[in-house]
Amino acid sequence: MARDVKKEWLVLLNPHAGGGKGRHDKQKIQELLNQQGFEFKLVTSNFQCHAIKLAKDMVGQGYRKIIVAGGDGTLNEVVNGVFLQEAVQPEKVKIGMLPVGTGNDWIKTFGIPENYAEALEIIKADKCILQDVGKITFAIKRKQRVRFFANMAGFGFDAMVAAKANKLKEKGRSGLLVYLYSLLASYLQYQVCRTRIFVGDTEINDLVFTASIGIGKFNGGGMMQAPEAVPNNGMFQVTVIRKIGLWGILTNLRGLYSGQFVKDRRVSTYTTDRVLISGATKIPGEADGETLGNSAYEIEILPAKLQVIYGNDKYLVHTHEPQLEAKQEVLAGGIS
Repeated sequence: MARDVKKEWLVLLNPHAGGGKGRHDKQKIQELLNQQGFEFKLVTSNFQCHAIKLAKDMVGQGYRKIIVAGGDGTLNEVVNGVFLQEAVQPEKVKIGMLPVGTGNDWIKTFGIPENYAEALEIIKADKCILQDVGKITFAIKRKQRVRFFANMAGFGFDAMVAAKANKLKEKGRSGLLVYLYSLLASYLQYQVCRTRIFVGDTEINDLVFTASIGIGKFNGGGMMQAPEAVPNNGMFQVTVIRKIGLWGILTNLRGLYSGQFVKDRRVSTYTTDRVLISGATKIPGEADGETLGNSAYEIEILPAKLQVIYGNDKYLVHTHEPQLEAKQEVLAGGIS
């Protein structure tokens, strides 16, 4: 027997987000929610991957509206919980973002301000779109695993940077310097290896420094690594950087934030809905900043599968709008 659908919002707060900012701001967030008239239930995640279980369980209990009070990693866990639950189709769950994280990259594509009160106003305005979701299939210790992502996945150097940044965040560090330090420290350790990448029907077999697969445009605290990515067009933007020296990284650092680095001769971009990655050795991977381990990977896009609230449509296209309207009618009928 199906559970009754809850009218109130589920607010899923990560107290560790933003180097402990979530814990520090919990009372402030609750006060703002009350001031703006939200009916809500607040739960907190206490350890890595806890938000996956919480989202999965709470959707099963009838929650269909979730405010993610955290960063990109918290959003990633919630998205995985939504896709792992079996109570409803994933697109029947509406997600709004209250940015508490360090990088807050997903919000940059969707026009969500970092100010809590302004972000809640956008959630109240309730402008929704169905964005694409990435699905990564890989194996760790011969066990097949699946991870979904809503913003960007990185393989090679990007994954090492994400791992180092996560360790700094666990120590309470936050801000842009976390990513810049992690980038430079990772360069001193990372060994470029021969990597085989199939982007659709195109094969790349080269010494690859890093490969980024974007639904959104930004990662690493505002680096525009997928400048042509559109989160609701049913396609990834894949950015491949071949072997590059430290001087090449430093001279392209400003271009990483403007997207102009893709003009470098060692950088290639592609548009596709499917990617295969393998190497002479296993490749480190990350999804929305969350470490996957070392493996080979199959990445496919799931078009228009995640219902999100956005602030402006600067980086969006409206090819899915009729589909969204039709689905919204079905959703409204299904939850009454």
